[in-house]
Amino acid sequence: MSALPSEHLSYLELLHRLQARGVRFALTGSFALRLLMDALEDEPVPDCDLFLDPSADNLQRWAALLVEDGWALTVWNEPVGVPLDLETLRGKYYVRARKGPLVLDGTYEHDTLETGALVAGARMLHGLPVMDLDTLLALKRERGTPRDLEQVARVEHWRRVHQGR
Repeated sequence: MSALPSEHLSYLELLHRLQARGVRFALTGSFALRLLMDALEDEPVPDCDLFLDPSADNLQRWAALLVEDGWALTVWNEPVGVPLDLETLRGKYYVRARKGPLVLDGTYEHDTLETGALVAGARMLHGLPVMDLDTLLALKRERGTPRDLEQVARVEHWRRVHQGR
């Protein structure tokens, strides 16, 4: 893996702190792809996406650490505080955290995937739990934005070129 841009080191530090606090998550999205391979080394990573184990204690631990660290939490652009009101979060899928230019999205529910199983099936990479590549690419295909589809194409090309090495 080539060196990450310096601004993403803040994400790595936070992710390691979350893990040390016992927060169960799987890293996903462009940042996970960036850790998995060099196929996107020149691609900016606009945020950090996590799938969170949806248990109440895990979500509360995640939110508490972020608030302690100065992150502002929102759900659909509405501020939320800790402890999280889990009943209010039902059906809203994720909590967004912002700190300066950094954005962290914590997804705790999904329409087609069981978030707890995704977290349990993550593989360790650079000391962090990362979603498996095939599931990550399937999510990007499903989302289908031009940027996501371009990333999928670049990763698939990278895989073809590097198979058999």
